[in-house]
This record gives sequence, C-alpha cells and structure tokens, in this order.
Amino acid sequence: MRYTLALFGTALLGLATHAQNPLAIPPALDLDTFDLVVDEHVHQFFPGINTNTYGASAEYLGPTLVLHKGDTTNIRVHNQLAQITSMHWHGMHVPGEQDGGPQLVIEPGAQWHYKYAVKNPAGTYWYHPHPHELTAEQANMGVAGFIIVQDEEEAQLELPRTYGVDDFPVVVQDRTFIANGDFAFGPYGNTVLVNGTPDPYLECPAQVVRLRLLNGSNARVYVLGFEDGRNYQVIGGDGGLLAAPATTDRLWLSNGERAEVLLDLSGMEGDSLLLMSYGSELPQTVPGSNNMMWESSALNGIDFPLLRIRVTAPTAQPVTTVPTTLVAQDPPQLAEAVRTRTKTLAGMGMVGMGMFTINGLMFDMEVINDTVQLGSVEVWNIVNNSNMAHPMHIHGVSFTVLERNGVAPPAWEQGPKDVVLVDRLESVKLIMRFTEPAPEEWPYMYHCHNLLHEDNMMMLQYMVRDQTTGIRTEQPSGSARISAYPSPTHGQLTVTTTYPAEHLHLVDAMGRTVLRTGLNGARTSTLDLAPLPRGTYVLLVHGDGVVERTLVVRE
Repeated sequence: MRYTLALFGTALLGLATHAQNPLAIPPALDLDTFDLVVDEHVHQFFPGINTNTYGASAEYLGPTLVLHKGDTTNIRVHNQLAQITSMHWHGMHVPGEQDGGPQLVIEPGAQWHYKYAVKNPAGTYWYHPHPHELTAEQANMGVAGFIIVQDEEEAQLELPRTYGVDDFPVVVQDRTFIANGDFAFGPYGNTVLVNGTPDPYLECPAQVVRLRLLNGSNARVYVLGFEDGRNYQVIGGDGGLLAAPATTDRLWLSNGERAEVLLDLSGMEGDSLLLMSYGSELPQTVPGSNNMMWESSALNGIDFPLLRIRVTAPTAQPVTTVPTTLVAQDPPQLAEAVRTRTKTLAGMGMVGMGMFTINGLMFDMEVINDTVQLGSVEVWNIVNNSNMAHPMHIHGVSFTVLERNGVAPPAWEQGPKDVVLVDRLESVKLIMRFTEPAPEEWPYMYHCHNLLHEDNMMMLQYMVRDQTTGIRTEQPSGSARISAYPSPTHGQLTVTTTYPAEHLHLVDAMGRTVLRTGLNGARTSTLDLAPLPRGTYVLLVHGDGVVERTLVVRE
C-alpha cells in the first residue's frame, strides 16, 4: 500500500521523506503552583531550518500539567507576546471567572493567576489560548499543552500510568511550512506533527501501553486506526474513563476531542506498527475529506501515517491485561431535565472561512445568549443545517451523548465529553448538569472548535446563575432608586438612578441578556430598544453594591 505524506520543503530542501525522528514527550509537571510563560521562540522542526513559534514555557507546545482531584491548583500565566492572550482549561470544571474565555484578557507583559479546585475525574484534558479573534493564530503558532488529572478511583485500576514509559501523550496537528521555514496560517496543513515532531516514531514496551490522543489541529478531523487493521481498546474520552473498554479498529477524533486507548503489544518485541489516519473514509461533509469545493491540502481525502510504534523489551513490572470494567458512570437522567434547548447550526462556507451561525446568531461579547440555573440538568439538541460538519464544544461542563439521529452513539462515545462532532443534516442530543457558576461578567462559551470558525464568530455564550444567592434588590419603601421611562416604549428608554451606576443589562423572558452597557458612574443613560422584539424585559442596574431591577415593556 502506498501512502502520500507531504513533508515541508521536500522538493525545496531535498529532505528524505523516510527520515524518522523520536517522538518528543513534553515534561510532566506535578507542582503546587505552575508558571506558564507564553512567549515567542524559534524552533527547528527540521535540521537547520528555523521556524518562528509561540510556546508555553517551551519553544513549541508546553509541559503536561499533572493535577489531583480534590486539590486546589494555582497557575500563573505570564504573557510575553506582543498581543493579548488568555488561557482556557479545556474540559475542566471551573467557575466562569477561572475558565479563561475571551472576556479574560492578559495584556502584553502582564500575568494572570488562575486558582481553582480540581473537581474533574481522572482523565486527559488540555489548555490553549482563547483570546477574542486570536485563538486560531496563537494555537497555530504552538500554544497548547496536556492536562492529566489523577484520582483515587483510577489509581485502583491496573492501567499503564508511568508517564513517558507506558503512558504517552500524543497530540496530532497538521501544519504547512512556507519557504522561509515559518508556519502558514490556514485551516489545513500539508505536514503532520505529533507532539511537534515530523515523521515520528515512539518506542513502546512489549506490553499494554496507553496512548492519550488529542486532535490539536485547526480544522482537520482524523479517523484513527492501525495499518494492520488490529483492534484496540478505548478506555476514556474527553471527560474521563468509560464504564468499560470499547473495542474498535477505527476512532474518529475531531478538533479538541481526546481519547485514551490501550494497545496490547505483548509478544511483539522487535516488531513495529503504524498508526494511521484514514482520511479516505471521511464523508465529503467532514473537514479533511477530498471535497473539491473547499480548501486543498496534500493530505485531504487520503490515508496517511501519523506515528510509527517500535516495540522494545517489556518493563520490569508490565501491565499485560486490559481491565474488563473501569469506572461507574452516573450521568444525569432524562427525568431530571428541566428543559430542552435546540441549537441549530446554519450557514455556508469553507473550512477556513464562511458565515456560520448558531440559532441565527454570531458572537457578541456584550450579549448573554442563554441563562441556566446552577445545579440544573438540561438537554441540548444540536441540529446541523449548514453545509459541513462542526465539532461543538461547551465550556464548563461534561455532557453525555444520548443519541445521534435517534440512535445510541458508538460505545467509545458514551462516556463524559465536552466536544461532539455534528455532521451536516445530523441531530445530536446531549444531556448535562451545570455544576459551576458563571455570572454575566464571566460567562461560558459554546462554539465550533474548528478554530477558524470559532474566531469567525461561530460562538455564543451562557451564564450559570446561582439562585441561592440570586439578585439582591434594594428599593427602600417610598424611595425608588431607579426609574425607566417611558414604559411601554417604542424605542428610546431613559434610565435614571439616585446613585452612580456601574453597568446595566436587559434580560428577555427566556432569561437571555439581550443588551448590556457600561455606565461608568453615570446617573442617567439612554437606551435604544427599537432593534429588540416587542415584549416584556427585566432591566437590571448594577451599582452602589447592589443590583436593582424593574420591568420594561417594548411595544
């Protein structure tokens, strides 16, 4: 079988296409406080060829952060770039103010101290920047890294867990290099990098080994399997371990998705095998296929190698069996759901550009699109009416995939997740419990994890309100401190307060913030409600240590 792998500058530089490089393994850090310095670097992916990169305390990519469930982690992110950045802890269950979405801005030369309790179960998570309209660029340049969460339940299982010996991080990316050695910026690449290594090999002992797989590409979807057609066991997804291993010979991995797999190499010392991406099996609607209407790449629509595994002698205490059970699952039940929301994806475009919407909307940092109650369970039905597949990511939660077009998902997709690929004309139903607060100042995102679509506003935001604290309203008897007139109004609304107001927002009957503005201590402001639909709204004004509210009618 002949494979085509487009390596950087093969014709230009005369590089050998069959050169093999040892897979880089990022260092694993297990610390009380982490310092991640996001900075510009120069890295040689190919000997003698300099590439300008970004990294997080590294020339390209960053260290693996080892966290422990039940601990409190401290992470200081230092921005040494010439542009703003932030850091999102992808898949971690943290409050909105610690989530690192686009509202949080780390200016050049500044730092931000993240501090949060580790509540996730053992699993593979990751970190990457999330600045408004700069996420794709900074991730493309190399800012990303793994997070491994450990807990007592996983520790009781006989699983490979010696980092870099029988337990390996594997992030797959595609990049295109231009003539001067730098990265091109776009949806697709012509060169495969695994942990930043071109044409890599990994030495694995002849026993059961664990691969922690992450699709870190901008847009390409991978269909993972081995050249010899062997089966392997998927033991975990985005949000932790499955109930039991799922045997498969193919695994789809879309942008931002993770999977933990076990590979039994017992008795194979001296042998090798090849991890492949079977791009020829992708439908025309999925990025990475050979759809001629979209952007081109030498890797599109073909089968190509990702990683050569060379089998060496087993370790002194090898894991030689695959557990039959893993961890008990306790997903929310349908009977607990308080509502169902439908999220309809629409629009036309290409993999790297186009106008795609969620419920007819595009991202507006000043608009809260959904409000949910802390502790509640909801069903979200994602319906894709656009012209291509989208990997949809929801911040702040892990969800369970209930069904795809009315059918149960494959076994390897039945654990906790935070990214789900929704193909064209597909309907995917999810259920989730919202366990972390996210006030309107620090809402969570939900968006397409094709990074170019995300930066092109295919993203909305939601807040998680804690009803036990609620909105504190102070309006002393006989002394109204806030007024809004005229109400009803056809458009213009004047708001006055008896105190310096900080900001206000308007909430519709569905609990969505539809307007928000800063007042900077003003006592009078004028709003234009003409663009809003007719109906009754709640006006909330923040200031003087309280939040006050009044009803407003738009006729």
